[in-house]
Amino acid sequence: MRRAKELRVWHELQTAHRRTTPNLLDIGATGAIDLSRPCTILGGRNGSGKSRLLRSIASNLGDGGLYLDLHHLCEQALIVLRSLSNLEEMKDELGRLGPDDKRLKDVRRIVGRDYYSVDWYALDVGPEDGEIAAKFRWGGAPDDDPLTPYFTVSYAGIEYDALDMGLGEFSVHFLLWILEQFKNHKNLTLLLDEPDAYLPPIGVERLLSRLLTICQKRGWRMVISTHSEEMISSAVDHGAFLLLRMGAGGSTDAFHSQDDPTIADTLLARPPIERVLFVEDESAWYLCRALLDQSDRMLYKTTSLVWGDGNGYMTPLRSSLPRPPVPELTFAVVPDGDQREEMSDAPIAGRWPLHFLPSRDDPDELFRTLKDDPAALADALGVDEAELQRKLDDLEGEDSHDWVNLLGEAYGRPHVLTVLAASWARTHADESATFAALVRAGV
Repeated sequence: MRRAKELRVWHELQTAHRRTTPNLLDIGATGAIDLSRPCTILGGRNGSGKSRLLRSIASNLGDGGLYLDLHHLCEQALIVLRSLSNLEEMKDELGRLGPDDKRLKDVRRIVGRDYYSVDWYALDVGPEDGEIAAKFRWGGAPDDDPLTPYFTVSYAGIEYDALDMGLGEFSVHFLLWILEQFKNHKNLTLLLDEPDAYLPPIGVERLLSRLLTICQKRGWRMVISTHSEEMISSAVDHGAFLLLRMGAGGSTDAFHSQDDPTIADTLLARPPIERVLFVEDESAWYLCRALLDQSDRMLYKTTSLVWGDGNGYMTPLRSSLPRPPVPELTFAVVPDGDQREEMSDAPIAGRWPLHFLPSRDDPDELFRTLKDDPAALADALGVDEAELQRKLDDLEGEDSHDWVNLLGEAYGRPHVLTVLAASWARTHADESATFAALVRAGV
């Protein structure tokens, strides 16, 4: 129930955003970032320009932007705290600063510790370096004194302070402490450079949810750079991810997940396999893979395909493969479409399901229909159209299996099968979607 509430904040923010006017900032030769969005997650390989972009936005926004490089801030704060020998005296003189009940719940949830007590302090001391000390003037005015946070907690009968905390725990307290210094600021854009770097995966989702809630309550916007798969996946699911790449001449190119939901795939590990499909042969393997990829990228990534030598093994396999009441991994047999008269897809109690590939033809016959548009086929294969037409003329009259095999000999079998399968699935989107729905429904 609590997690459902955490995820609902995305929907509430997106609903509010539909009523806003876009505020586009060009960030390179390709793409722009809309600073009116309630949240944008930046991702990309090292050196793609994430930190540079955040600093550029901060410079563009002036007092309307709050840029936090949490790595650096944590490092400098700990240097200051380690240099002090009178921490107890200093905190007693200044008095407790927080957290209030809301922030206490937040820090407990993100860190994953049911603290008995948490006390935050603001020590009137900062880093010795003047430029770094300026970052610790949280009000922003030059005449403000630098302030360094200090935390004490009690948990499981043990009392400890900031110097005994791990970096993940310390960074969560520090970030929420900073945000409390700005709680009365309006129309602020929060710019966070990898605030989740020290956190385990379960803490990342909780951190993002709390940050989204804080921004929603205060009317802030937020831009976060990250390498976290959890944060990137969540942003892609909600149309809030921006992929950065290094462009020509050192420029930064940007690509939004709303335009292409698969742009983050190169940054994410493959999710666990959830199902195994048994197909007849190599051509069926390529077609089945293309059908799933065309209609449901996540379904494609969580499905493993196994091919055999024809359909003869499928009936014995289906009748002998155990099916437990609550399987951790599901199975199905997938005959070619030309087996519809020979095999039945009617459910059988205690057995795994059977799903036919589209149409009433085998995959090679479906692939051969692509010869009717030689220009599109040549483009997909990356070959000269006239050259391909001559090859197609040579193959005229061959049966479908030989047609595919000989085309594969000419241009490379894996490449040809990949192109034929993807082209057929793309030009038969309805059939692809119907097949994917059957697989998705599973048992």
